Amino acid sequence: MILLRYGCLLALLINVGCVPLFNLNTWERELDVNVCTTSQCQQSAALLVRSLNQSADPCEDFYQFACGGWVASHEVPKTRSHWNQFNVVDDKLNSQLKKILETDDPMDPEPVRSAHRMYEACMDTERIEAAGLNPLIKLLDEFGGWPMAMTDWDPTDFDWLKITLESIRRWSTMSLFYFYVYVDRKNSNQSVITVDQASVVLPRSMLVEPALYRTQIEAYKQWIAANALLMSRHTKQNVSVESAVIAADEVVALEMELAALTTPSEMRRNAFRMYQPMTLRTLQMWTDTASDTFRVDWARVVAHLFAETGLTFDLGERLIVREMDFLFHLFKLLERTPTRVLANYLHWRLVKTVSRDLNSEVSNLAFEFERVFTGAELDVPRWQDCVETVTSLMGFAVGYKYVKLHFDNEAKRTALQMVGIMEAAFLSQVDALTWMDEETRTATREKLLATTYFIGYPHWYHNESALVAFYQEVEVSRNHLENVELLKTVQFRQMVRNLRRPIDRLEWLTSPAIVNAYNNLQMNSVIFPAGILQPPFFQMDRTQALNYGSIGVVIGHEIMHGFDDMGRLNDKYGNLAQWWSEATIQTYLQKAQCFVDQYNSYRCPNWMMCFTQRRR
Repeated sequence: MILLRYGCLLALLINVGCVPLFNLNTWERELDVNVCTTSQCQQSAALLVRSLNQSADPCEDFYQFACGGWVASHEVPKTRSHWNQFNVVDDKLNSQLKKILETDDPMDPEPVRSAHRMYEACMDTERIEAAGLNPLIKLLDEFGGWPMAMTDWDPTDFDWLKITLESIRRWSTMSLFYFYVYVDRKNSNQSVITVDQASVVLPRSMLVEPALYRTQIEAYKQWIAANALLMSRHTKQNVSVESAVIAADEVVALEMELAALTTPSEMRRNAFRMYQPMTLRTLQMWTDTASDTFRVDWARVVAHLFAETGLTFDLGERLIVREMDFLFHLFKLLERTPTRVLANYLHWRLVKTVSRDLNSEVSNLAFEFERVFTGAELDVPRWQDCVETVTSLMGFAVGYKYVKLHFDNEAKRTALQMVGIMEAAFLSQVDALTWMDEETRTATREKLLATTYFIGYPHWYHNESALVAFYQEVEVSRNHLENVELLKTVQFRQMVRNLRRPIDRLEWLTSPAIVNAYNNLQMNSVIFPAGILQPPFFQMDRTQALNYGSIGVVIGHEIMHGFDDMGRLNDKYGNLAQWWSEATIQTYLQKAQCFVDQYNSYRCPNWMMCFTQRRR
């Protein structure tokens, strides 16, 4: 996944080193080279010059020299806390998708028309406002109601496992533990059930170090309490502000304890540590040892989440647990957690999940928190929210029309050619490495040459009936929240159905209409969706130097993931395996330590600025 977000591309295209400030107009005359004077080169040069700040000394501030002009000419919108080239392309893509979703073409395949209707339902604010909080109240009433929004809550109506499992199955909300089906890390020819630690709403760093983030934590508490009070008023429960605030404090305190049990991301880069195969029976015995009073029936968990698949299970079913200690301590935590607090937390997670899909009262509360959390001054327009919602839930349908209208197959061929050239460059660098022994060098070549590249869109897009079959369970209505629930449920059902099916190594896992790229380590494949293969990252009619300096950086970045500290744990088939020699590993770790030491020597004078930079 692309994590580097940069404001302009020039610093990636040229390397001036530490030299006195020079004039670009005279620089080319001083070099004994042929200067390109085609219209494409002139346009590209003009673009690069506009991105510069030639008044800055590159020896003192290279970023300002290379990108200062771009930054000065691109004001950060009030709906965002930062702005860069990815945001520029995102905005362009959203505008393209908006036009697609606003057009109901009777010649489009049914899934594309369903995406259009889903967008219409999302944009139907009159209907959403008329429904008010009733959809949310109805949802929470299924699980006994949200205690902190009620004065007459009955704990006997609360089943913690029921709300946990329904949150997973219908809303993809992993409040207490993560549950999914994907490729077995040590056998990429089969899928396996995987159980992992819970997700939390705020970043783990905030929850485990609340003293550093008092403003954000307080805003989070206010968000929770405000939602409870809003519901209370609508149901005429007359909950007091004081009780809502106390309950919100308890909810956040529980989430802090939950976050403290989770393993931080920097400790989750060793996939061997997180590969713990066992049977359902063994998992049951393990979690049963944590508590005598608070237990989970894992057979019930599996039966419930696979209920619509027709699959059957026994206690001998094999699964993978990624964080054994988390599960053990989770049930010790739940044992000492008052029932009311747990109920408040699980209901809150549902409220948070649907908060942007309800009326303006609820969505405005969500934005008030976002204002504090991200620094955005204005909320995004409704259409943008709806475009992103529909694209995330019907990505292949939206992507189908996007590819048809906006993607040139010549771009796919050119990108593939670039991949081949960059693979060759990578191999030449591998051959020159002094710290890698021949055994590991040979395995590295084999892995690179075995990598599969997905460029643009899925191969089955040429078959319209395949698209129709993919969405055969989807019937979009005029009710936006019901549509969201349906699509999330269908996505979960499609995922768990894969458990007994053969692995499809050509399967696309993401919509073509996104501005991103990623390396799927478990399949040894690299994906470049159509959405990122457009200016400023890629353009057919410009000098290839710029394409190599922009989308080439992305291609190289993703290829390298297959050989970084995580990628080196997966062999050419994607299986978790030690394919580097021990001698090469030790040399690699020694050389990497200097980067660790350098990074550890940095200190940030402003903790909030550092946090904002880290989230980008």
